[in-house]
Parts: sequence; structure tokens; C-alpha cells
Amino acid sequence: MSLPATGPGGAVRAYFWRDTGAGSPAHLNRFPAAPYCTVTWFLLGTVHDGQSAAAPALDAIVVGGPFTRPATTFSAGRVRAFTVVFFPDAFARLTGLAPAGFADRLVPARDVLPASLMPLLDEVAAAAGDAERIAQVDAFLARRGHAGAASAAPWLRRLLHSVGIDRLCERQVERRIREATGQSLRTLRGAERFETALLDARAAAEGGTLHWASLASAGGFSDQPHLSREWRKLSGTSPADLIERQARDESYWLYRCWK
Repeated sequence: MSLPATGPGGAVRAYFWRDTGAGSPAHLNRFPAAPYCTVTWFLLGTVHDGQSAAAPALDAIVVGGPFTRPATTFSAGRVRAFTVVFFPDAFARLTGLAPAGFADRLVPARDVLPASLMPLLDEVAAAAGDAERIAQVDAFLARRGHAGAASAAPWLRRLLHSVGIDRLCERQVERRIREATGQSLRTLRGAERFETALLDARAAAEGGTLHWASLASAGGFSDQPHLSREWRKLSGTSPADLIERQARDESYWLYRCWK
């Protein structure tokens, strides 16, 4: 996984890539609910949109919208993939498409993205390696005036500032947030809390200092049960179970590498 260099604006939350290697057995891939939009290239192998090979096979390049619930895909052996994770408002500006239209879905990219993005799909698929793919996406975004680099300021804070939180009433801000991202401000704040707490819990667990009540208090949760409810909603499992699984269960690889 790679994070874009810090800079003004920011369209990309992260790039990540994965090659399960020759002889890789069939396996699941588990993903949390998240507010982001993605474009994924499956460069090798077959991935199914569900928990077994009986589920529909995904196209070679897919677009994913914000996910309001945990999701699972099934890899039928070795898979090599590359994904660009976009902030939803940036994805909307880049594509002219509403993120809400892709909520909880993975759809063929060539069926929905505008013609202006087709050359990028081909270039990334044909690239010699992942570093070249990242460079191609960054260059494409720069040519269109979309900074690939992430701002030092948290994305949600930047979004709130851009929609005018300092001059509009709460209802107007909520409406603009939904227009920009396809999600409510409450949902976005919950996702931000979860992501921050996950990173903090993972680091604390590695250092042997994990204390759930303290983490809940520091992370903006009302109490530990509140943290547990939100984690179950967004990851499908309890906080303690998630930290254990991301360290040992390969299907939770994204939770382990996220940063």
C-alpha cells in the first residue's frame, strides 16, 4: 500500500496492490464499510463478487462506490490486482458520476466511466509495474487539474470547509455533503472514527498496550459499548476479534496493511 505525498487538495486516499503468488489457494477478501470510491484492475486471476466461486465473476476492471456495510470477495487462486482509492467528492468531480449510484456495488469500469478515462484504464493495465501505475494515475490527475497528493489536513475537515460549514446552516451543510459524497455527515464521521481507532488499536496491540476503554474515550466514542457497536456495523465483527483476525487471518489483509 502507498499513500500519496502530502500536498494541496487531494483526490487519492491511497494506492494498494496485491499479488498472492504462484500456487495461491482460493481465499476470501474481507473489506470494511468505507466512504471511498475505488477503481481496481485485476491484472491476473479471477475474483468473484461474493463468498465463493458460485458468485458472479468480476470484470477485469471495476469501479466500487462507497460501502455502507462490510463486503467480501472470493479469489479463485492466484490474483494480482492494483487499486486506486479516491475520496468520493474527488471521484465525482473527476468522473461526473454520483458516488451514491455505486453504493455497495462493484461494476465494470468500461460500462460506467466516461470516455475520457478509457486511455487511463488501458495505460494502467499495460504498465510494467505498480510504481509506473501510480505515476500514470498521478500524471492523469495532474493534467486534469486534480491533485493526486493528499492534503496534510484530514479529508473530512477539508470537505466541511469546502461546503461552507463556517457560513451555512446545519441543514445546508448536510445537503451539500450528501451531494458531494452520497453519504450523510454522520456516516462520514463514524467512518473517520472507525478508521482512526483501527490504526490506534493495531499499533497499541503490537506494543502490548491496548486498552479498549481508553481507546474509545480518546477516539471520540461515547463509551466502549459505542465503539463495539460501530466496529461491528462497519467490519462485521467485534473490536477484539478484528484485531486478532487482521494479524492472523489472511482474508483480513486490507485491515492489516491500511495506514
